Amino acid sequence: MSSPTDSSSDSRRIGTEKSVSADRFESVSFDDSRSYGIGWWFVPMLTAAILFVLVASGVHSARTGSDTLTIIGNEIEIIDWMYALAVLFVGVLVIARLRSAPALVIQLFKRARGQLLVAINILYVLVLLVAASITPYIISEPEIQPLRAVQPPVWSSVPETALPICQATVSEGVCPGTMSAPFGTNALGQGMIKSTLLSLNTTFQVAVTASVIAATLGITVGVIAGYYRGRVDEFLMRYVDIQRALPAFFVYILLILIFSRSYALMILVFGLISWGGIARLVRSEVMQLRTAPYVRAARLSGANSALIIRRHILPAITGTVLTAVAMLFAKFMIYEAALSFLSLTDSSVASIGNDITTAIGREAGDPTLDPGRSPKFSWTKFPWLVYLPGGVLGSLLLAVSLLSDTIEDLLDPRE
Repeated sequence: MSSPTDSSSDSRRIGTEKSVSADRFESVSFDDSRSYGIGWWFVPMLTAAILFVLVASGVHSARTGSDTLTIIGNEIEIIDWMYALAVLFVGVLVIARLRSAPALVIQLFKRARGQLLVAINILYVLVLLVAASITPYIISEPEIQPLRAVQPPVWSSVPETALPICQATVSEGVCPGTMSAPFGTNALGQGMIKSTLLSLNTTFQVAVTASVIAATLGITVGVIAGYYRGRVDEFLMRYVDIQRALPAFFVYILLILIFSRSYALMILVFGLISWGGIARLVRSEVMQLRTAPYVRAARLSGANSALIIRRHILPAITGTVLTAVAMLFAKFMIYEAALSFLSLTDSSVASIGNDITTAIGREAGDPTLDPGRSPKFSWTKFPWLVYLPGGVLGSLLLAVSLLSDTIEDLLDPRE
């Protein structure tokens, strides 16, 4: 027979265990009144509205052939408008994630800080992204100055006869570089730093905007197909097979025969035709996760499909999705540079491909002279014309590729 003292000690012990359990484990309720508040539907509805406006703006521009859009009485370049919507889309998702799981974000930064190469790559990509994005708003577009064409950088020099006018003091027939243009000037007499950043901005705008469209469609289709299976999965995957047989690069080339060359059309083609790979990857991940013990436990506890997908499926596939999106982002940058190099885009818009085309397509340093009287030269004598924009693009692709290999490890919840 137990004494009152033993009973009181047992009660205290049970109470202590309950308090420890309450502190250690999160209290989860699947009550509809708590799960479906304003925060539940606001973010999906807002992002869906932003994506709809983004695609609709691109379709309107492609159909009308207009490169500008009038918004509240202001003329805005369509590519700037679509890029702003894409950044807003990403910003809404990031802010929502920060509010829902701030500890996870802090942990992510700690992991990245412990890996020097990853931290350097992230910093390099962010610096280029921010610098290229704000350059059009803090400096005016460089003027064409034919007499300043192909001036060498400070560490190099070229023969005086290869230039229209040497901007430095000529010594023994050689023109050195000056600090007025530390990285030299291009064939139009524009500073290489400013022109490269402006060109990189266009590349970022195309790659980021198209990646947002492709990632959103790919994740949506992949989650629906992988989670619901059956006829829905069969129908969606057959469409993906058909879509992946149509390379976006060549579809764009065919469509410019019908529509005018524009970056809005390029973004739409890349974004609407390139999500098949992400959809298949997400489908494969979701098919494995839907039978995971914690997902089955949530289903047995009364959680519906929408709750399970949002709370358990999507966070678990974040690392895999971001890895695929990073590779897609790099591919879109290459596509944009290649198409502009082939003069299949608007040549009046600054881009990396246009810069390289202008560099290797010149026949003389002075574009004001008659071609027959111009002194001939090879662009290999002025390597900075190609090496700077090409080097920036190549190093950026390398950084993104290295990041894509480590993103999944950084976001792995098992680590």
